[in-house]
Amino acid sequence: MKKRFLFFLLMFMPLMMKAGDGDQKLVVLSDPHVMAPELLVSEGKAWTNYLKGQRKMIDYSARLFDEMVSRIKNDLHPDLVLITGDLTKDGEQLSHAYVKTKLDELRSEGIQVLVVPGNHDHDGNRNAVSYDGAGTAAVEVATNDWFAAQYADYGYGPSSEREASTLTYACEPIDGLVVIGIDSGRNGELSSTTLDWVCDKARKASSEGKRVIAMMHHPLIPHVTHAETLVRTYVIKDFDTIRQALIEAGIKVIFTGHFHTSDIAKDFNDSLTKEIHDVNTGSLVSYPCDYREVTLSDDLSELRLTTSHITSLPNDDTFSSDYAKECLHSAVKQMVKEIAKAKVRKEAGALGVKLMAKKINKVSTAAADAFIIHAEGNEGQVDTSDIMESFEQIFQMVKGSREMCESMLQDKAPYGIEGRENVTDDLNLSISLINDNHNE
Repeated sequence: MKKRFLFFLLMFMPLMMKAGDGDQKLVVLSDPHVMAPELLVSEGKAWTNYLKGQRKMIDYSARLFDEMVSRIKNDLHPDLVLITGDLTKDGEQLSHAYVKTKLDELRSEGIQVLVVPGNHDHDGNRNAVSYDGAGTAAVEVATNDWFAAQYADYGYGPSSEREASTLTYACEPIDGLVVIGIDSGRNGELSSTTLDWVCDKARKASSEGKRVIAMMHHPLIPHVTHAETLVRTYVIKDFDTIRQALIEAGIKVIFTGHFHTSDIAKDFNDSLTKEIHDVNTGSLVSYPCDYREVTLSDDLSELRLTTSHITSLPNDDTFSSDYAKECLHSAVKQMVKEIAKAKVRKEAGALGVKLMAKKINKVSTAAADAFIIHAEGNEGQVDTSDIMESFEQIFQMVKGSREMCESMLQDKAPYGIEGRENVTDDLNLSISLINDNHNE
């Protein structure tokens, strides 16, 4: 009897294992901000001053990107990798060359990679420099044409269709799945021409029964209330119009980056009959150093995602999750402290700053605590009443700040329209890709 069972198992095990073979695996990452090691000619005052107050751990950027590539190549083995912009510190050609060298390693393993530029990847960036002791020197920066040539194997080659005036493109890296990479420029803007092009490609793919996902650097949806007015370039300009157009064109999911926090927001078209998810992914160089693992069902009807983190680096005991967390907390605290000092100085002079020192420190600490909670995702699970109390004076001075803070700490984006408030799991979620515009 045991021999018969073993024979049955050996005969049918391959068929049983094949049931999930049709699933496709993706990895999504954003904002690695890689700085080529050779741009640090020698450490000194210039480099130290740059790192002060930075929430981006640029000094670890190359090592973190190396670790991410190693995980993709040796552990994750995805069919496709999406990188949603800010590949480099500030668009330096040397940094792009470093990124491409690592992507070439993935390509040699048969792993497809698609990229789009972020606001730090284009020319016109004054921070594209090398560091040598007390001084800096300007270095060559990527232009659009140079970027497209550099990443010809990663979205900008002959297998893609490219919109004429930008680095926006469409391709089909997996049979039946069309990916549209949207170039949102340095300031988070889409022209009507580019938007029309994107929507035409999405509608065409949907009409052919294909699934469509998009990626763009700037968020499509304000993930916290009033972010679009209180945080400059937080979200794509004219997002209401763009959201409506993308939904009607058949796009159900868009992967974004830019704000260095992992947050998923769902919103609807004007009639609240169709929806889109903006899957915003945090930065590799900012705590918690997130990336997404995504599984597409074998019929491409559902997308299931989880969130992972880089918490350590091989052969490097200077980096840890606690270290990354402290870097972020310290940077946000210092930034808020400087903003608060400037506000008080303007209204009450230097003496006012001195008298308000303890309160300013309390507020800036609370702001850093709040941002850490937001960065970790799935907020609303801890008591934040002390933080809200610390912000009370700011709420009185800055219109809309209370609603923004409440939204950030509750993981809720209340738009003031019934049916549009949502609390979405930021870290683990299943999303349907079935297009309501067409029969399945």
